[in-house]
Amino acid sequence: MRIPSLCIRCGLPALLSLLLLACGSTSFLSVAPRQPNGPWVNGHPTSFIRHPDSVQVRTGFIRSEPTELVFETEITNTSDRPVLVAPETFYLLLLPPDSTAEAAMAKGIFASRVPALDPEVQLQGLRAKLDKEADKATGVSWFEILTSATHIAEDVASINKKETAEQAAERDYRHQSDEAYFDEQREHHAQKADYLYSQHENLSSVVLRKTTLEPGQRVRGHVYFPRKDYAKRLRLVVFFDERPVQFEYTQTMQQQ
Repeated sequence: MRIPSLCIRCGLPALLSLLLLACGSTSFLSVAPRQPNGPWVNGHPTSFIRHPDSVQVRTGFIRSEPTELVFETEITNTSDRPVLVAPETFYLLLLPPDSTAEAAMAKGIFASRVPALDPEVQLQGLRAKLDKEADKATGVSWFEILTSATHIAEDVASINKKETAEQAAERDYRHQSDEAYFDEQREHHAQKADYLYSQHENLSSVVLRKTTLEPGQRVRGHVYFPRKDYAKRLRLVVFFDERPVQFEYTQTMQQQ
């Protein structure tokens, strides 16, 4: 068998170093506006559109999460009438690459629409999980009740039995271990409840929610979309009063 020349010249340590570097490389999703004509906000480029009726919309990509893309949207109502902002009506269009866009549309291949996640559903889901964990942190399960009943039965039965000191010590140790297990489980659920509470409070403070903007008012918040990593071009469509404003983004997977 022929030994690779790399091993002959550099030896096994060098080869292992190369393998570790290859294994250590990571990738991340990059989403950039195609027309970043807005101001930079907290290190992120933004895009800006002034609607004909004087409603201003600014959007920017914030980050990618394991299953979601997060955009920040700011809408300013400089018109003379109220404007309804409903983030659950926003959506992403997944577009083909520029080189094949015209051909794809000619063949009747339409862009896929990805609706934004409804912020109220997101908050309600977190709240339901939080309540469930809080109940488990303070409640008593049927298994714990059954175990406690078994302990009581064993204690009562031991009165009429001639237990040795070792048997009595073993029984006490087993009962204490069971009680410690249930206490540990309650603590585990309490920690999960604390984490979900933090998630709920954080999302409540940053997410864009359904709002009626009076003339002169402004609203800003995060909008969440399911990730679709295979798409190279994204069109973010923002609705207010059932009229769209569109922003183009390029999506690529970067190696680091």
